[in-house]
Amino acid sequence: MTTTAAPASFVIPDEIPDWDGFTYATPRSPDRATIGGRVANIARMLGKPGMPWQCEVWDVAGEVDSFGRLVYEIVVVTVPRQSGKTTMYGPVQIERAVTNPGIKTFYTAQTGKDARSRFNDLKQLIEGSALMALEPVFRLSAGDEAIVWPNGSSNRIFAPVEAALHGETPPLVGSDEIWEWAELLGDAIIEGAVIPAQVTLAGRRQIWLISTAGTAESKFLRKWVERGRRSVTEPGSFPKLAYFESSLPEGADPFDPVAIARFHPAVRRQDGTGSQGLADLMALSGQVSRATWIRAFCNLWTTTADPFLPAADWDAMGNTTIGARRSDIAISWDVALDGEMGAVLATWRSEAGTPHTRVLHAAPVTGWMVDLLVELYSWNPIAFGADDSGPTRRITDEVRRRLNELHGDDPDRVTTLNGVQRGIADEAWITAVRDERTLIHDGSETLAFGVSHIVVKRVGDVTRISRSESSGPVAAPIASSVGLYLFDHRAAPEWAPVTNYMEG
Repeated sequence: MTTTAAPASFVIPDEIPDWDGFTYATPRSPDRATIGGRVANIARMLGKPGMPWQCEVWDVAGEVDSFGRLVYEIVVVTVPRQSGKTTMYGPVQIERAVTNPGIKTFYTAQTGKDARSRFNDLKQLIEGSALMALEPVFRLSAGDEAIVWPNGSSNRIFAPVEAALHGETPPLVGSDEIWEWAELLGDAIIEGAVIPAQVTLAGRRQIWLISTAGTAESKFLRKWVERGRRSVTEPGSFPKLAYFESSLPEGADPFDPVAIARFHPAVRRQDGTGSQGLADLMALSGQVSRATWIRAFCNLWTTTADPFLPAADWDAMGNTTIGARRSDIAISWDVALDGEMGAVLATWRSEAGTPHTRVLHAAPVTGWMVDLLVELYSWNPIAFGADDSGPTRRITDEVRRRLNELHGDDPDRVTTLNGVQRGIADEAWITAVRDERTLIHDGSETLAFGVSHIVVKRVGDVTRISRSESSGPVAAPIASSVGLYLFDHRAAPEWAPVTNYMEG
């Protein structure tokens, strides 16, 4: 159930607006010299003259002091996909190698395979350029890939593992798409391997961290983004860090071509700069999921790699005033993985058939749940039950036992959903929330938090919300899904309506 949420059509303006510049950027110090011009010359020789954003990065990152020492030791660049990250960093590697005899530069990416792919991209650029006059040698053996220059320097790649640079003293190390790196891996590579390897190279060392925006799991990248933003807003806080970020402004429409053109640094302008046609770029918005478009092409952070639903779309379905009679609601509950929290919800449909859902109570751990559910049963809801799997089953069994003690045995008192029914429930709920956008919810933080962490997976022929694969507790959405199923498959009620539960 992949969704593409781009408009069916969009209007490309006759005049492409200018780029608004970086969202955050370390400013150029005009009193310092820079090696940025040398990098730009390499780019022109590769047939890839620098776009304005690339030239700005080269000039600032290449600043040197009065002794010719590099000012910035760490350069962080986060720009959207299709911006030209490869053609930005490739010339940096080459310039450093051809101007410094006998050194090794290193580059890696999210995986060793990705690093080899970028290596081949750079190799092909060199093979079709004037740089072939220098007679570089290309080593292609797996694990020993290198571009070797006549002065004995080389550009190399490595797989992202802690021991990859053991015994090396590299003045330049670049890492691409680090949003996929776990924090422990990132710290092991940069702080545990690269920084110690460069300790004797003061004034000649640099680390480049390059990526599109990440997710809640991208804690390593997030740490450097926060440091970078602070270095720009609080000058002097990180004096050795140069930071550059271009992301869609808050509140801008991610499917408005004008908004995209104003923030995306590689859109082709009237003056001929830029590498991406705006129409071609916008066409991609209909070929990828909305979540991928938001994170990778708008360079905005998301909760998961492929978020179930953008927060703004969920918020648009909220209504804090919703309520219904106690006798007209289904009460359902669910427990998060490992029992870290529980949620109890009321779900119903309006007379027009529109689904509604509201959190009755949610809290950490689950010791409170049985007592509350036994009390809520006295409301005589139209349906009462839960999913019969995972950690929820223990709560349900105890509720059933307590109710039987109070009211006598009744196997139909608590309804539970088997695997097939749960699949049908989630499919219907996902359709109402993500596809039709018809579910009205109470605007609670509990539901919003749960929805932000949803990861869905295919089970047989249906799509289900996964407790184990979601990035956080999803008890509230699952309880809502079960509640809607219980409401739609309820038996005819045998009791009279009572007071509005919102007033009780």
